[in-house]
Amino acid sequence: MNDEGRSIGELLKDEAVRERRGALRGWISAAGITVQDILCCEDSSGFVGPGHADGYTVVLARSGGYLRRIAGEEFFVDASGGYLTRPGDEHRVAHPIGPGDRSTEIRIGAALFADRFDGPPLSRRFTVTGATDVHHRSLLAAARRGAEDFELGERLHRLLDDVAASAGHWRTDTSGRPAAALAHARLVRDVCAVLAGGTPGLLLSLEELAREVGVSPHHLSRVFRAVTGTTLTHHRNELRVRAVLHALEEGEGSLRTLAYAYGFADQAHLTRVCRSHTGCVPSALRGVLADRA
Repeated sequence: MNDEGRSIGELLKDEAVRERRGALRGWISAAGITVQDILCCEDSSGFVGPGHADGYTVVLARSGGYLRRIAGEEFFVDASGGYLTRPGDEHRVAHPIGPGDRSTEIRIGAALFADRFDGPPLSRRFTVTGATDVHHRSLLAAARRGAEDFELGERLHRLLDDVAASAGHWRTDTSGRPAAALAHARLVRDVCAVLAGGTPGLLLSLEELAREVGVSPHHLSRVFRAVTGTTLTHHRNELRVRAVLHALEEGEGSLRTLAYAYGFADQAHLTRVCRSHTGCVPSALRGVLADRA
């Protein structure tokens, strides 16, 4: 099922690919860990499934977004993080903003999973820092460049350590009232879907974003922070920076063009925000994420 070398547009139009609901764009096998780069072509806005997890996996999203329901927990997945699965987990997926999302699936053994993710997490969903996102993307770039298994294995373990430090920090309840908690979680899912839909959502003002989800700006800002532990501004900037990194991976070379496309005041503004979130400037990351050394 390796569809490496074909464009995303070609894969999304391919009936065979759509029939199997996805395309495998590449894979790594190192240090007893298997990594798959997956393009999802499922376009159902309603939940599809159920399916059942057949292994221990750590899934990191890189672009787009979708709804996941795992073992009764429902959450929105976007490029700010990912989720965990254990063998036997019942899961369903929905794509309210359409197909084309990209994810990295890391399959690990039971002992390695227990070592890093032992104990029930607060949520199967997790978020990762900008620096961890860079480690994730640079791992895939190193694999595309033909790095040795030794290096890939070391990069993988570093990435898993980073993810383990984040897993379990996503909150699933915001108050002692179940009805309010459910309403707040639904609001966060809705606003995450708007922002994950691409540049239209990322370019909305706070007032416009609040209108999209039917609440006041104050209520949206307060609830988002209560549920996620971070501000809406921080989350939006994370998604903007990761969209820029994804565009660099896909071959876009002009930082000025990307700054304009994702609503930064200018290239200097993009550079400041990127450095704040990842510790690196985008011009340096362009080389890190290149397919060739």
